[in-house]
This record gives sequence, C-alpha cells and structure tokens, in this order.
Amino acid sequence: MAVYRFKVYFEDDENIIREIEIKSTQTFEDFHKTIQSSIGFDGAHPTSFFVATETWRRGKEIILLHKSHSAGIKGTWMHETKLAAYIEDPHQKFIYEFDPDGANWILQVELMKIIPEAAVTYPRVNKTVGIAPAQYKVTSAAEIPVVEEEEDEITPIIDDAQDAYVHPETAHEFDVPDEEEPMIRNMVKKALPVEAVEEESFAEENEDDEIGGGGEEPEEIDAEDGEELS
Repeated sequence: MAVYRFKVYFEDDENIIREIEIKSTQTFEDFHKTIQSSIGFDGAHPTSFFVATETWRRGKEIILLHKSHSAGIKGTWMHETKLAAYIEDPHQKFIYEFDPDGANWILQVELMKIIPEAAVTYPRVNKTVGIAPAQYKVTSAAEIPVVEEEEDEITPIIDDAQDAYVHPETAHEFDVPDEEEPMIRNMVKKALPVEAVEEESFAEENEDDEIGGGGEEPEEIDAEDGEELS
C-alpha cells in the first residue's frame, strides 16, 4: 500500500515545517488531526483543505464537519474522503485553512514523495522543524491600554475661618473670644452718631480717673512754713 510523505508549513513562515506520512487510504480528517497535533493546536474550529494548482490557486474544497454547520448542508467532507481521491500529481499541493472566521491560519501542503508502507503506525510526524506559533494570543498587562479616568470638577472651598466679623445685634448668640471684643466695640462706635461716640469716650475717661484716683497723690505741705514734709 502506498504512503504519502507531505511537507506542511505556515504560509507566512516557511521555516516552521512538519513532514507527515499518511496512507493513501486514510482520510483528510486523519490528515487534519495529525497536522493539528504536530503544531499544538486544539482543532476546535472550522477547517478546510483546498486542492491547489502549481501556483497555489484554490480549487475543490474538502470540509471538516463541524458543529457550527447547519443540519443537511451539502459538501465534500473530510471524514468521507480518502487522500488518494485527490492525488493527481506527484507533487500535488493543498491549502489547509484553519479557523477562517478567527485567526485564519493558513498552511501550505506539498506532496514530497510516495514511499512503501513500513511497519509503523500511520499517520505519523516524520520530521519537525521550528516552533509553531501560539494558537491564541496571550494579552499581557503591558498590552492593556491604560484608561484615564475623567477628573471630577473641583468645587472651590472658601475658608471663612479668618472672617471675624460678628454683627452687633447677633454677637450675644456666639461665643466670641475676648481678643475679638475690641473690634466689635470699634464697629459699634462707627455705627453710632458722633455725639454718642464722644459721650462714650468722655465716660471712659472719667471711669479711668475714678479707678486711678485722679493721678498722683498730692504732696503734704506744712501750713506754717510751707515746706514739704518728708
């Protein structure tokens, strides 16, 4: 029985290569599973093989039956189609497309040679070159864009702690410190008529005289000789 040896590589990186050997009587689905296993993908997305020309022009599509397909849909299915049915050239080419609605991975497949069957299990990976890319892109913290929060409008706060003015009519309702009393009295004076301010000033002077005893005590004088007594 004939065995096909294929060279499989990524369309955008020909340095990542897998050589896969598979029997001519095995199906395209067998081939698909081996490709997925060889590059570390999970096979969970829709997949197709396309028969390609020498210049990689797509032709007949061979589809993997996937749960996303509608019931009763018609097509050429991988699980029903053997490779020998589409090997028409000793250097036959296929295009392998995986996850077309997502990452859309495309690999190119070339028949290298036909070899006799050996006492091994097929399909198998005969050669591996290069590390396949990760199927799913991992987003790191550095790649996450920083969203700047909008600053709230700042409402200015007026500090009226230094405003010591208290209206004379409401002064008794507040606990006004002693050092603020002169200012209140001055304000009251400014509000009074001139005559009232003068009378208040005169009263304050008399009050000071009574408290101070009218100034210094008079010196005692001897009535007879007019000399000061010591």
